[in-house]
Amino acid sequence: MLRIIPDTTLRRLRSTPSYFFLIWRWSMWLYALVVILGSGPTYSPIYHTCVLLLVVTLLQTVVVTFYAPVFQPLLARLRLLSILRIRPRIASASQSALEDEVELFTPLLRTRSRYRDIAIYALDVIICGLVTYYSGPFSGHPNFGNGSPFYRYGMSTAFAAALAYRYPGGIAAAIGYDLFILLGILVPAPGPAYTPNVIDIAGSLIDTPVAALLAAFIVSLLGSYAQSKKREQENGRWQRALLSVGETIVHAGSDKERLLQKGAEQIRQGGHFDRVIIALVGVHDDERAESAGHEIENCVEADRADSPLPDRSKITLEQVMRSGQKLSAFERLPVAGQSGYGLARLYLPFLDGHARMILGAESCRQQPFDSKQETFLTIAGAQLSIALDNMRLAEQTLQLAASAERSRIAREIHDGIAQLVYMLSLQAETCVAQSQRIAEAAEEDAELIAPLTGRLAKLVTLSKQALWETRNYMFSLKPLMSGATTLEQMLATQAREFEAISGLPVRLEVEDNAQPPGEDRRGATRQARTGAAIFRIVQEALTNAYKHAAATEVQIHLRYQPGGIEVTIRDNGRGLPPDQRGRQEDQRIYSGHGLRGMRERAEEHGGSFELGQAPAGGVQIRVWMPT
Repeated sequence: MLRIIPDTTLRRLRSTPSYFFLIWRWSMWLYALVVILGSGPTYSPIYHTCVLLLVVTLLQTVVVTFYAPVFQPLLARLRLLSILRIRPRIASASQSALEDEVELFTPLLRTRSRYRDIAIYALDVIICGLVTYYSGPFSGHPNFGNGSPFYRYGMSTAFAAALAYRYPGGIAAAIGYDLFILLGILVPAPGPAYTPNVIDIAGSLIDTPVAALLAAFIVSLLGSYAQSKKREQENGRWQRALLSVGETIVHAGSDKERLLQKGAEQIRQGGHFDRVIIALVGVHDDERAESAGHEIENCVEADRADSPLPDRSKITLEQVMRSGQKLSAFERLPVAGQSGYGLARLYLPFLDGHARMILGAESCRQQPFDSKQETFLTIAGAQLSIALDNMRLAEQTLQLAASAERSRIAREIHDGIAQLVYMLSLQAETCVAQSQRIAEAAEEDAELIAPLTGRLAKLVTLSKQALWETRNYMFSLKPLMSGATTLEQMLATQAREFEAISGLPVRLEVEDNAQPPGEDRRGATRQARTGAAIFRIVQEALTNAYKHAAATEVQIHLRYQPGGIEVTIRDNGRGLPPDQRGRQEDQRIYSGHGLRGMRERAEEHGGSFELGQAPAGGVQIRVWMPT
């Protein structure tokens, strides 16, 4: 049971006034008990009245103790709250709400109504005053005030008001208590007669106001010290949390999911929040920092196990994402028995960099989040945003390094293997021409030279095919759609290269004009990716036509549509086998697994892929890609 008593310095300070009040009231009641029962019935004519007042004050003290905030944890542990029909101090607020409060515990339980609280303290003053008034003639010297065995017990009502409302409450309660002392002077209670004197009157009237002022002064000092202690603890806790976030950033490396999850939990613990949400918004390499049209790509939440908060984070994230402005709100929780508790929310957008993020925090508190929580979230969010940017830059660095290496390999192939294969092709063609001239000049040797001419012709075909494959690998390694290069230019260059290597004429037709992306970098990035995919599909289709179709002409028709790009590649070759015509699901016809790669590339970008027989014979491939 002792473990439930607050043990931290701040919580002990907050509980001190309530403990002081309870200790004083119970001690003074025991003092009155000893005085009255120890005096006996023969000591005072109002002995039996004072015994009755002992019972009344005992009941009052027990009720006050049961309703004291610091005593409720023990009642909860003993399961007496429901038996005594005492509503808990916090019906659904989490432990973090208690830990974040700075206000000192009041001697009596606060209700949801301010006027009801004042009425409770006023009733306590009235009960204590009446008890002191009727027990004043107990000793007869004096017949009021400090002549009562309950005089010091009654002073605790001024302590209670002073501890709850500081100077105004203490003075008001002391004046109310002194009015009953004056009533005992002016209208003496039943008992032996007594002639008042200045010393007794001054002593009875001054003690309570002075004690109330002293109690108010001490509780003010405790409040200031508790506030300072709380700021010190918060600063230490926030520094540890920020240090933990920094260590997580260092150790998380490139694991974005782990960084967000651990970072959210550390921010929640460091800020004593009930819930922390981190959402990544539209993280794209070449996008502008605009909130319009963005989508939440990843969302991580860290919740306290006993969090009573409703889940409204998705709605709030959408609101902050659309507005691009921070959101700070406080809503009262509609739970009976709450004493001013509500849902405090603070969402901060970090939308200025490439790695855009929204960091939100929610807690059950008695007041909204202030600038301290906002500063803490801003620092922690900036750390995470920088870490995400660093991850993005590291990924870009790897991509650039890979692209540079591919470009270097492509140059090496172009300057080395491609040139050698090209020279081999020229030499083979020269040999074919030379053998043909020899055969024409010496008809008797024509039959002997014919097999050599045939083999040299096959060597020419193989060398051209090897040159095409080499160029094909070169184009696969080189970056596409860079700078001001358009899709039409890339396809035209590709067609010229194909004609030069294969000898097959390629006719490129372009219908309508491409829509410029304007200043929308997201559209430019999407259009470049779509163009690169179309280029690769056309490249594979030309390779298939050269290797397998036995075609004499290839046509490429490029058409720009409002919502996408359509490209059709058709040849006049031998076409699809009769048993394979119309079978879209067969991926092995025409070029092994090449069609599967074309189909997957189109579907990966949200497009469609169709394979069929061309109207004039041959094979027709139609691809549509959204822009």
